[in-house]
Amino acid sequence: MIILVSRGSYEIIEKKPFILRSEPLGAGIAIGFINRERGLFGLLSYLFPYREADIELDEGTIYSGESLLNLLQSELEKKKVDFERTSWILIGASCFKRESYILDLTEKNLKVAEAWFKRNNLWERVIKRVKEPHPLFLEVNAKEGIFEVKIQNKVERYE
Repeated sequence: MIILVSRGSYEIIEKKPFILRSEPLGAGIAIGFINRERGLFGLLSYLFPYREADIELDEGTIYSGESLLNLLQSELEKKKVDFERTSWILIGASCFKRESYILDLTEKNLKVAEAWFKRNNLWERVIKRVKEPHPLFLEVNAKEGIFEVKIQNKVERYE
């Protein structure tokens, strides 16, 4: 089963053979994680970096990167997940459009993710696939325990 993780949201699955898939990422960011010991897999995706951009809708809230990363961290800490024993991937912040406001959004999105990873002493361990000249998709494949980055007609696999 494939679960689409929309921009401004996150999904965590435990011990289920599902695939979490991001929407196409331009200036947006997707962060995936795999904790093999616990059978825990997750993906979050955002388009807007800062909390002020959180949007309340009847269907729910579309969260910014700052808000999502704090929510994710709280949930993983409640589950007592060891961040050091978890694999992480960061993709997106693509630079295929050259308008200055999009490039600015790209940089801000990347800075929010980088700051969170650095605060948690993970930055050096994160797989990074950013600033590509094409849109990307991320899949967290819980069936196989891998990350898959889809770029144009290619698939890159990471453990």
